[in-house]
Amino acid sequence: MTETAKKTGPRMSRKVKALLIGSLALNLVVAGLFVGVAFRHGGASERYVNSDALVRALDHEDRRAIGKAVKEAQGGGRKAFWEAQKEALQNVAVALRAEPFDAAALKAALAQKSAHLRKNRDAAEAAMLARFTAMSADERAKLADRLEEALARGPHKRKRED
Repeated sequence: MTETAKKTGPRMSRKVKALLIGSLALNLVVAGLFVGVAFRHGGASERYVNSDALVRALDHEDRRAIGKAVKEAQGGGRKAFWEAQKEALQNVAVALRAEPFDAAALKAALAQKSAHLRKNRDAAEAAMLARFTAMSADERAKLADRLEEALARGPHKRKRED
């Protein structure tokens, strides 16, 4: 004879099961968001990874002063920079799609993009020159030391400021 085992405890209703599953799913979503934020913002900032060694060698105060001067030259900071760059890149896209293809128009669009980047680079270099000129000989020597350290570390490493 076979006997079936009877459950002696109370049964869980479908509503409670759905609530527990929903709670687990919500917890996993929240945990996933935290892990994603940690991975996205935990590593080296792209701003420093992609910057040149001279910019990485500058101290915080110098970077801020030079950044402020560049922002003024751009006429509004990152938003103004991106709007002008976006316009130049849209002109490149239009030239690439043109039928019949017009190499001269593409060349002009690429020149516009390059001129915009060059203008911002020139503003940054002028701000750096002004800042470096105002430094004492000791400050310039310390900057040169930091520059040499940045060059020795390579392009993708930045000394942590703890």
